[in-house]
Amino acid sequence: MMTKETEACAAATDEYMLNHEKMIQRSADIYLVKAVSKKRENKIITTTFDVLDVVKGRERKQLTISFQDFEYNKQSSHRFMTDFSLHKDEKFWKDGVGRSQILTNCETVASFRLGYGYLLFPKFKSNAKGAEIINDTSDTWYQFVKERVEANVK
Repeated sequence: MMTKETEACAAATDEYMLNHEKMIQRSADIYLVKAVSKKRENKIITTTFDVLDVVKGRERKQLTISFQDFEYNKQSSHRFMTDFSLHKDEKFWKDGVGRSQILTNCETVASFRLGYGYLLFPKFKSNAKGAEIINDTSDTWYQFVKERVEANVK
């Protein structure tokens, strides 16, 4: 007999699996940000970011994102702190592949390191690609998103 706590998440949520093209179209706000502070309280980690570029949406200088308290251990952190070779790795471009992870309780989490850059989709923060590392503006994902946003504005 399995208890609720030991059951694994049977399927990823629709939001986690949403195709990246649709995520870009449906996002009101997309930001290139840099993590500047973290606060852990009541099993929630809130990260504050400085906005470096408003790719889409309203102007702002800072924003915060909160996730369930989860930090990757040092042995596995390389899997979660990847930028997929500046997002040139073809694996990244498949639906449901990204830095964010699904826990056994079906919660989606992402971990942020201070000083790192990220491309954030606040509405879709629980998407696999909703919080990708971007530390170089030549990054393929960042350029792809900017091009799609600009093409839809015209």
